[in-house]
Amino acid sequence: MKRITLPSRANAVFYPSLPESAHACIAVNSWLTDSNRCIFLVSDSITKAESWGEDVTGFGEQLFPQVNIHFHLFDEAPIRTHPDAFDRNCERASVLSLLTEFADEESLDERLVIATTPEALRSPCLALNESQASELKISAGQEVDFALFTQKLAEELDYASEILCEEPGQFSVRGGLIDVYPVNATHPYRIDFFGDEIEEIKTFDPTSQRTERSVPSIRISSSKLEESTLKEGGLFDYIKKPTTWVFQEPELMTSQFPLCFHSADKVSHAKVTLAELWSGSRIEMNTYLGFSEIDAGNGIFKDAARKELVIHPWIRQVGFDPSGNDLSKVLHNEQGRRVSRLFQLLKIQNEQNCEVVITAGANSETKRIQDIISDESSLQRLTPKFLPLGLSEGFLCPAPSAGENLKSLLSDQSKGILLATSREILGRERSRRPIRSRKAHVQRKEVDQALDFSELVEGDYLVHHQHGICRFCQMGKIEDDSITEEAITLEFDDGIILHLPLQESHLLSRYVGLKKAKPKLAKLGGKAWAKTKKEAERAALDLAADLLRLQATRQANNGYAYSPDDQWQKEFEDAFPFTETPDQQKAIDQVKIDMESAEPMDRLICGDVGFGKTEVALRAAFKAVMDGKQVAMLGPTTILCQQHLNHFRDRMADFPIAIEMMSRFRTPSQQRKIVQATASGSIDILIGTHRLLSQDVSYKNLGLLIIDEEQRFGVQHKEAIKKIRASIDVLTLSATPIPRTLYFAMVGARSLSAIETAPVNRRPIRTEVVQRTDDLLKRAIGLEVRRGGQVFYLYNRVKTIYTVARKLEALFPKLRIAVGHGQMAEDELEHVMTEFVAGEYDILVCTTIIESGLDIPNCNTIIIEGADKFGLSQLYQLRGRVGRFKRQAYAYLLVNQTIGITDKARKRLSSIRQINNFGAGFRIALRDLELRGAGNLLGSEQSGHVAGVGFEMYCKLLKESVARLKGDEVSLRPAASVRLDFLVNGKIKNDCDQEAASFLPDSYILESRLRIEAYRKISSIATLEEADAYNEELNDRFGTPPDEVIALIQESRIRCLAEQANFDMVETKSSELMLRLAKKGIAGERSYHRMVGRLPRLKAKKPLLKLNEIIQFLKILIHGN
Repeated sequence: MKRITLPSRANAVFYPSLPESAHACIAVNSWLTDSNRCIFLVSDSITKAESWGEDVTGFGEQLFPQVNIHFHLFDEAPIRTHPDAFDRNCERASVLSLLTEFADEESLDERLVIATTPEALRSPCLALNESQASELKISAGQEVDFALFTQKLAEELDYASEILCEEPGQFSVRGGLIDVYPVNATHPYRIDFFGDEIEEIKTFDPTSQRTERSVPSIRISSSKLEESTLKEGGLFDYIKKPTTWVFQEPELMTSQFPLCFHSADKVSHAKVTLAELWSGSRIEMNTYLGFSEIDAGNGIFKDAARKELVIHPWIRQVGFDPSGNDLSKVLHNEQGRRVSRLFQLLKIQNEQNCEVVITAGANSETKRIQDIISDESSLQRLTPKFLPLGLSEGFLCPAPSAGENLKSLLSDQSKGILLATSREILGRERSRRPIRSRKAHVQRKEVDQALDFSELVEGDYLVHHQHGICRFCQMGKIEDDSITEEAITLEFDDGIILHLPLQESHLLSRYVGLKKAKPKLAKLGGKAWAKTKKEAERAALDLAADLLRLQATRQANNGYAYSPDDQWQKEFEDAFPFTETPDQQKAIDQVKIDMESAEPMDRLICGDVGFGKTEVALRAAFKAVMDGKQVAMLGPTTILCQQHLNHFRDRMADFPIAIEMMSRFRTPSQQRKIVQATASGSIDILIGTHRLLSQDVSYKNLGLLIIDEEQRFGVQHKEAIKKIRASIDVLTLSATPIPRTLYFAMVGARSLSAIETAPVNRRPIRTEVVQRTDDLLKRAIGLEVRRGGQVFYLYNRVKTIYTVARKLEALFPKLRIAVGHGQMAEDELEHVMTEFVAGEYDILVCTTIIESGLDIPNCNTIIIEGADKFGLSQLYQLRGRVGRFKRQAYAYLLVNQTIGITDKARKRLSSIRQINNFGAGFRIALRDLELRGAGNLLGSEQSGHVAGVGFEMYCKLLKESVARLKGDEVSLRPAASVRLDFLVNGKIKNDCDQEAASFLPDSYILESRLRIEAYRKISSIATLEEADAYNEELNDRFGTPPDEVIALIQESRIRCLAEQANFDMVETKSSELMLRLAKKGIAGERSYHRMVGRLPRLKAKKPLLKLNEIIQFLKILIHGN
């Protein structure tokens, strides 16, 4: 085999001894100053290429803001069985589609950055002629046969028709609207047809389904990939325009990828190599750059021009030695180190005539550096330019080299350039940045949806708000002589059937009793249900009063009001290496407001695993210690407490804060010493398991109790916690809160902070429920080990755990396998876990000791054997041990097909597989509640009422009671019913000017599930603003509403206004308008609103005009004009 090299006539430059920190800058400067629209960044791994691509894109966007830069990864073609095969193929399709688009257009306002590897470049991809034949291009104003277009999407392009279009490769049709999510796009599109003409194309958010911006045209690539249509090295055929190719360490890649950089001696053995990059006319139009940190070979750049630049790191290590426990000295040294580095920048700026550029990935970092400069009068002459980029290292390039090679960074070409990073100045980690090519995915706000109506299945038990417990039978249409309407068929006691109009679906909720036993069906028309409901309402009101009394007692107990943040708190928060997500920052601010108030805090922080709850707790703990208070942190397991101890000590290393742990990892004599030190006040933060709740543990000045993974503590522990929490601040952290906690927080009896935004670069965990086979284990473990990762293998039986480990050793003789379980000696378990974290083992065979909060960044595959034996919340917690960082994570739930799986287990596994999006802990908690029954969640005295009306109905009553007792204005309004004799709830068969239909036609919203959702939203509208907002949403999602829908929305507006005006019923009889006052007379009589002794009369004749007249009349009554 013979090495390939670039011909000497190629426009190629090799940069030897170039620091990696300068690679992105040099590449951007060269690329964007010429007319090449596309740049390929080639590195030896896709991870390195991705990081490099982010830097290049970031620099490009900052230095050339007028240019729209697309960034994509082009990874190797995946094998069909790879869990990420579809996503990776979508990303590759995006690149091919953009290259085709760029070949057709000449605009320099759009540029493309592609990060890739040598092997990916030559891997098989869809041949250009096949791509052009299968790809659809459509534009606004174009004539397209509507029926033919939908048929082509389904049959030729292999897109799936769905109710809602939420994922790539899906489409949905509603009237004249087609939603489609092309596999080659980062957003779904809504195509608005008028007949067969495309009126408008808009992007939309897959979560809210609301449109965002108009686009002139789109390309829709096929999701079919067949072997016959693939071509090795087919990517090169798509590149028709001048392109910049940048190779990182070309010599190293030549030896790493021999097939890419060596040609075969015999023609018969010839394979596609990277020589295709300079074949034919490509050599004349392309630019080739090679970067190497050391001058030890130049790979394909053997005959290229060499360019040695004077670029080197700028930073000189400043000595730093924190002395003793003097906090002021520690802070002075830390501050001194930062000031010293800024003085170093000033010195280089003045002595070497350089412009200073500082990159900071977060606004807080920029502000912190600016504050330090403004506080030091001697630094006022330092005039840096700030770029919002999170880089690891900077560099110094003196004049004139800077002006020649980095002119885009300079405002004065005669000066040198010093690029410094906030990481180097502040001592932080590199700031996280979002992956720019990330596709839009559905991310639901689970707290808002926790009590939402689920899809109905035949035989489900429901609660009808007015009639009681019933069984769902079916959904269908009911017809009589003049009307056709949709209805839900329900069965009550004695087999009596009720057809409930779809408009009244808001009256239904799912029945969840105490146990998963079948409840007794209510008797339709009987008095028993009314009595049961009345008793439940009274009990809910009592419970609400108790909850609010408890809250009031806590508020009356004057707690401790902490001082506002000082300089030390700011220093501590500055050391957080990542950028806070919006929800995380909001939770931090809420906790601080609570702590600075004199009322004791009782706040629940709900957030998915890895969403940053611990950082909220860290900041609260630090604030408490700074005010001389002690902090106790409760964790459910010894391992988790050990991890918290390590994390707290690591984050507070620069501060003289005494942190200790009480668990079985401490000997009895150590525990005695810790108890004495805590009682004397020598320990500031004590972390521990339920051992902290023992009688012998006392505190000198306890100010804050933090409870982690609250759902793991039992009733006795909770009673002990109650005694401690009387007048101190309490912060509870949970990913899957037990439903009691979740409901109390939701109904307003506790403060709730929900962290629902995922950290940037986090990917949802791929979950597979599969039968256990050796082939599957080889594929799953092999995939993780090949990318240098580690694996959790969960097997929850200590007796036979070593047998399982031996079987794995036989399957993987070259891998290092360890065993960890709760019955091991403390020091042995700690030793195994420490070595696993340090990367000494590839696989950890373990029990559920890993369930609570373990963070191992390199472990991103979990295999759970006997997954059907676990509860839903437990499966969710276990799955959350992986995927806590930016790498794609996998969870394999293994089941044994020879042993039958119970129906309940099957539902659990189905739920965990489906509930895959971020922030799903809330939905998991509620689905688990539904599968297991509510149990004694609200206390024993409430159990009978819960059984009688169902948990969801009871919680609704409780929420209403809490709102009323709190004096919420909207909840104090009467509930009004609207009965208008000119409106019919269904399709009218015979046209009549005097009557109008008021419903959601299936021609407008095709799917019954979406219609039920719409009816429930309309029924929950409480203000005119909500009615207007929902009308706008319907218009956006489903097109212009027909008269039937307009009438329905107007009806809801009338209801809102009637409630505001204190009427509990609005009725019409012919032209008379009857408005019944909610307040009864002295003798209990009912009265109606009258004008000059007579009922108001409607003048309008047509139904829609009558609705408008009623609305105007009510507005005049309320506002007086």
